[in-house]
Amino acid sequence: MKTAQPNYSRLIVVFFLGVLLLTYPIISLFDHPRLIFGIPLLFLYLFSVWLCLILLIYLIMRTPQNNNKSNNIPDIGAHRKGR
Repeated sequence: MKTAQPNYSRLIVVFFLGVLLLTYPIISLFDHPRLIFGIPLLFLYLFSVWLCLILLIYLIMRTPQNNNKSNNIPDIGAHRKGR
């Protein structure tokens, strides 16, 4: 019996990756008074990580899931199909 779909486990991995990349020890590596294209390095790092996390979530949610009906997740619109 399968309780979680692969997409949910990948989203959990992305969550923990985001937590890891946005914690203090990692952020402190980029906290220097340096500008890149006129943007402080810390801001560039934060917004880059944020953008990458959003893109990863988009790619994960875009991939098709297994559509076998053996899982326990109910089809919400199943009762309307007969109308």
